[in-house]
Amino acid sequence: ASLGFATESAGSDRDALILDASAQTGFGSSESSSLLLAASLGGRVEDAGVRNLLLDTSARYFKRQSEKRLLYIGLNASYGQSLDMDQYLQLGGDNGLRGYPLRYQTGDKRALLTVEQRYFTDWYPWRLFRVGGAVFFDVGRVWGDSPVDRSNSELLRDIGFGLRIGNDRSGLGRMTHIDIAMPLDGDSQIEDLQFLVSTKKSF
Repeated sequence: ASLGFATESAGSDRDALILDASAQTGFGSSESSSLLLAASLGGRVEDAGVRNLLLDTSARYFKRQSEKRLLYIGLNASYGQSLDMDQYLQLGGDNGLRGYPLRYQTGDKRALLTVEQRYFTDWYPWRLFRVGGAVFFDVGRVWGDSPVDRSNSELLRDIGFGLRIGNDRSGLGRMTHIDIAMPLDGDSQIEDLQFLVSTKKSF
């Protein structure tokens, strides 16, 4: 946890107390099943009250089914209050809801559930890449105050599959995700298939 103070005498545009705190814990073993819990809280206190308050919580469950199969379930919930314009919560293809366009919903409250069946292979092309795959289901929603004029009243779902490619020769520890997802809700203007390529630190 950290606590800071912004003051106009040091160049700030306002006086404020700034809070940033986080905690995490885990249970189980990576050889069978494990549960990882995390929470973070940030914001600032000004003369006008609490501003840019954001509480973020997550639970991640991993179940090792065999040497080459693993079940992953992830749940994330976030609560915001008096958020700055660039801190509003978003949901779409770039942050967990893979069957929808980027930043499809915007608001100050968010919930997302992901269920993913992961597969690992012995395929090792040119001794450079480790290859795996996943089949997934996402369901989530953003609601509350929003700076954009768009309804966030609908719960959104998608299904899809993807490849996971890890580079053994890279010191960055990055993994390339190549996903194809199909939206199950939303308006008719959304394309039937969403194609996503991204790099992450995890499978």
